[in-house]
Parts: sequence; structure tokens; C-alpha cells
Amino acid sequence: MVFEPGKISFEHQNTSDKVLIALQNKIIAREWKPNQRIFTEELSKEFNISQTPIREALYKLEGMNLVTIKPRKGIYVTSFSEQDALNLLEIRMVLENLAIQKISAIPEGLIEEMKDNLRLFKETIKRGDFAANNEIDGAFHLLIIEACGNKQLSRVYQSLYSHMKIQRLLYQNEKKALQELHIVDEEHLRIIQAFEKEDKKEMRNSVRNHLNNLKRRLPKNVENRKGSDENKNI
Repeated sequence: MVFEPGKISFEHQNTSDKVLIALQNKIIAREWKPNQRIFTEELSKEFNISQTPIREALYKLEGMNLVTIKPRKGIYVTSFSEQDALNLLEIRMVLENLAIQKISAIPEGLIEEMKDNLRLFKETIKRGDFAANNEIDGAFHLLIIEACGNKQLSRVYQSLYSHMKIQRLLYQNEKKALQELHIVDEEHLRIIQAFEKEDKKEMRNSVRNHLNNLKRRLPKNVENRKGSDENKNI
């Protein structure tokens, strides 16, 4: 949910959590740039609420490593580099491989959920809806994680979710992003096919190849991005 001042009521809801979602979306959507300073007074006026829930949300964002709070200097959006994205892909590879190892049997309905996800993924590509695609891509990989039934592993994986979204913002422009998404679509299909066969080796290989390919493609997609956030990103 994107927080729009004046359009969302905080009545009967946890204000701090609502603000957290709103601020998180500002970072993910690159409305706030890396290293940009955040002023609680301005946010208080923008959202028409006190600074207390805003500060609470910002402390949570610091725990998620999305903002940096510097004593006596201010609050800043954490810089997320191409190398950070590559490191994150390595962590995802370990976690998703571990999840597959722990799957004792393919959960009922999983394959249909994956196919439904792929259908939605294709639709977002046709529409050029990168924000929706971002969510659907994340949901696809979360299906793999949750299939093992390990709640702690799911929590660890979901703690990285915001950074995964930001990772997908690093592409240079819309044309390159669409090219990437068509390739990802094909790789997701191969993952589904491996799960349909219930072949663990093929399941691991398809996921590993997909994430390795993302690692290889990422530097090419961001090679001209340094020093500029003016290009359209996903």
C-alpha cells in the first residue's frame, strides 16, 4: 500500500506501521534518493500527524538497514550499491537452495500458485507495470521458501524483502528492464517445470541458474547508471 497524504485514514489502525509502509515505499520507488536527508518535521506536515509515529517508523527502517540515523547529523536514506545487489543475490541463493533441500514433498496447490504467479508476471510485462511486477516476482520466490514449511527461514527471507525490491530498481532504463523481465519469465517457467517433476536436483539447478544469471546480467544493466538517478528505473 502506498501512503498518500489526505487519502489514507489512520483511525483504528497502527499509525507507526502505516507510516513505516509509506516511508518504505518512498525508498523502494526511489522517491527518496540514496544518501538523501529525511526531515521528520516535513513528514509530520505531509502526513498531518505528530512526529512520534514517524520517528518510530524511522527507527524500524534503520533496523532494516534502509535508513541511517547519524547522531547530531540527521537521518539519511541508506545507499544501496550494485555490489550490495550482488551480495544480496548470493544470500538469496543460499536461502532458496536450503529451502529446496528441506522440502519433503511438494505442497498441495503449490504448482498452481506458481503458474498463477507466472500468468500475472506475463500480464505485468505486457502492461509495463514494473511496480506490480516487482511484487509478483518477490511472491514467486517466497512460494519456494515457504514450500519447505520452515517459518524461521521464511522470516529471515522476508527480512530481506525490501532490499530485494530495491535491487530491482537498479536497472538502467525501461527498455533494458523489459528485456530482463522477458528472460526472468522464461527462467521462472523452467523452475515451475522442475517443481512439477519433483526432481530436487533439477529444482536446485533451475533456481541456482536463475539467480546466477541475474548476477551476470546485473552489471550490464547498471553499467551507465552511476552518478545518475534521472533514468527511468523499475
